[in-house]
Amino acid sequence: MPLSEAQKEKMKQKRARILETAIVLFAEAGYEGTTIKQVAAKAGISFGSVFTYFETKETLFHAAVTEPLDHFSKKILDFDDASEKPLEELENMIGQHIATYASLSAYLNLVSYVISHHNLFPETFEELDAFHETLKGKVARLVENGQQKGVLLEQEIEHTVTGYTSLLMGLRLNLIDEPASDLWAKFIPIALQLFGPRYH
Repeated sequence: MPLSEAQKEKMKQKRARILETAIVLFAEAGYEGTTIKQVAAKAGISFGSVFTYFETKETLFHAAVTEPLDHFSKKILDFDDASEKPLEELENMIGQHIATYASLSAYLNLVSYVISHHNLFPETFEELDAFHETLKGKVARLVENGQQKGVLLEQEIEHTVTGYTSLLMGLRLNLIDEPASDLWAKFIPIALQLFGPRYH
């Protein structure tokens, strides 16, 4: 007998709860320090239910790291690298990026964990790295656009973009402020300076 829409929705919500819980626990205790039993208990479901959605701990860990990329990457990549007003586009992009990263505290701690243990999780790291390269490439095209239009100083684009993405990660990993805090917006002009804006 096929599942009803209500049953499908309930399963979807339960899977999401497991994943959200796993992100927090893996970020706090790492892979070795987190057990399926702990995930189940904190998510408020039975131990066996976890395996209905994720075959192994390895599968759960990989999903916890990579699935959120599909959600937040749309926000992160939502800017026009061919904009006729690249300086304005750059400032709007920075604001969107900082706001998004500010909302991803536990997840970015998990990302940082995978990066620092990339040899242990090569496939998971590969997906993170692919997204990072996509982001850097699009930001680089916007910066090149701005340099060509004369609104950004001529400087090494790759180093500038790497500095920018490092700043985004560093802000969230070093600050404990809530996403709604006014503090985050104060970093927008600071981040913009990395790109060498020319104001006429």
